[in-house]
Amino acid sequence: MKTLIISDLDGTLLTARETVSEYSLNNLNRLIDESGLLFTYATARSLNSAAKACWGLRQNLPVILYNGAVIMEPWSGKLLYNNHFNRGQLRFIRETLAKFDILPLVYSFSKDGTEHLSWVKGRETSGMLRYLERRRGDKRLNPVVGPDSLVGDDIFYFNCIGKKEDLDALHECIEESLDIRCIYEQETYHTDYWCEIMPINTSKGTAALELKKILSADKIVSFGDGNNDIDLFSASDECYAVKNAAEKLKEKATQVIGYSEEDAVCKFLQANYERYI
Repeated sequence: MKTLIISDLDGTLLTARETVSEYSLNNLNRLIDESGLLFTYATARSLNSAAKACWGLRQNLPVILYNGAVIMEPWSGKLLYNNHFNRGQLRFIRETLAKFDILPLVYSFSKDGTEHLSWVKGRETSGMLRYLERRRGDKRLNPVVGPDSLVGDDIFYFNCIGKKEDLDALHECIEESLDIRCIYEQETYHTDYWCEIMPINTSKGTAALELKKILSADKIVSFGDGNNDIDLFSASDECYAVKNAAEKLKEKATQVIGYSEEDAVCKFLQANYERYI
């Protein structure tokens, strides 16, 4: 039985410092190297951001990024799966954003596989500025001069970062669409809200099942903390929520384990790894 282990990052595998603890690094690497544990992650982050947060962690499997929009090889940057918007979806999203005068972060791939993160320079919210500052020097960054320049070959993800009261109406409008999905949650480490917009069939769960096929795995075991992990749990044979998880996620969990700050994922796998190799 070939078991694929998939963990969320923020609030699950990562500490509040947005890193994997030394304890988890050492012991997860040992399980991967010595026991052959098939361990990877599914996150809302990009490859660049996730790689920094997981620096030192053995990453020998493809990873799930942008809440399931993308599957990539972390060692090569090779794109294995990209669920991007069609023209009709993009038209609706742009009209809705304009209606509420909201300018998002736009994520896309060009035809040659180059990834871009575009935004209108000078119209950033404080949350967007914080997000971009932490990515200073990132080759994906692509500031543009106006909304009409927020285009790309394969746009797969929009992210609006701001105050809840500024994003509520946008969220409600997007939620009414039948073919577009919106994840609307408070940022893990700050008070701003993220309104993440993607095609309806984009989810960590859909990507997990795709990765299961790619790796010819027999089952999925997952770990998470947020509402954006619900679909991942639904796609899993076993699913474990950390104690600091959202109540909705705990209700779907096979079991609730310890806190993310106390290396809950690593300790669970140390105690149970023989079931998964």
